[in-house]
Amino acid sequence: MASKTQDDTRYADFIAEVAEWEGVWGLYHNGWLLQTNDAGEKFCPIFALRDEAKSFAASVQSDHVPTAITLVELTESLMVQWRAEDIMAGICPTQALPAIVVSPDQLSNDLMAALKDVMDERFGNQS
Repeated sequence: MASKTQDDTRYADFIAEVAEWEGVWGLYHNGWLLQTNDAGEKFCPIFALRDEAKSFAASVQSDHVPTAITLVELTESLMVQWRAEDIMAGICPTQALPAIVVSPDQLSNDLMAALKDVMDERFGNQS
């Protein structure tokens, strides 16, 4: 999983919530909101909850609005574009805390593992 401080559970919470809901929220207005962190990495902020996305949009005073993204759309469209354009995923930034920046590959791997766990819980291990 992504590197972060021990007391910051945003990434783990994000993965669990997204696997359960099977979607994320991004901020859209004539394109997805992109930002750059202190390390110079370009990232697209994404959120597990609509209210988190709405709050962040207000804090950065943007015309972007919370928009639902299915996991299929995220993995088969957005992440493909991000890889091609060297864009990272910015997990759950807030006004007080920076985004947890992870590669599309890391996010995809963590989401697939979490989805497998959710499916095993719901339907039992079929293997």
